[in-house]
Amino acid sequence: MSFGTINKSMTVADAVKVNPELMDVLAKDGIDFCCGGGHPLAEAIAEKGKDVDAYITMLNDIQVAQKSSRAEVLSYSKDQLIDYIVHNYHREQLNMIDEIDQGLAKLLNVHYDHHGEELAKIYQTFLQLKSALIPHFRHEEHVDFPEFKAGKPVDFDELRAEHEAAGVLLESLSALTNQYTAPADGCATYVYVFKTMKALEEGLHEHIFLENSVLFDMK
Repeated sequence: MSFGTINKSMTVADAVKVNPELMDVLAKDGIDFCCGGGHPLAEAIAEKGKDVDAYITMLNDIQVAQKSSRAEVLSYSKDQLIDYIVHNYHREQLNMIDEIDQGLAKLLNVHYDHHGEELAKIYQTFLQLKSALIPHFRHEEHVDFPEFKAGKPVDFDELRAEHEAAGVLLESLSALTNQYTAPADGCATYVYVFKTMKALEEGLHEHIFLENSVLFDMK
């Protein structure tokens, strides 16, 4: 079934709201639907050197067998969506951050002779991301989300700015790791850590989209 019709007048986020399964396609083609969700869809497609009309036709041709869990999430109430984000993104991503931290430290120790310089840059950038995300998650859970549930005003502009900063660090990590590709002489741990970093990035993109383009628009 099709969730709806995508058109050139939409933003990237609008298109994902019509069919959340487009997240995977857009991510594969490097089209930012989280921090860049407010950008016009046609411009985002053109910036990637693709034919806009043909690409939108392709998006509209995407079929899914049944309504996905992603689509169900878009129907949640404000309180339900907040709880979903905390339990399905915050918890998992904090665990992944801890796992990646330990893994990168191990890689630096084992592979320093051959990959020390690049791993040091990767680890430094990752630690910047970690130091940004942990307090951000905690503040959302203990201050922003409870106040939003209670109907109090929340500074969404500040939260969006923090998301944007995290997005910049994710772009840096992707570039430093050659899109999370382990070197030819990398061990199994190398491959696993990079795979986990890629999964973290993909999860954060969905997480940020849900907050920026769905939750923050709720009353």
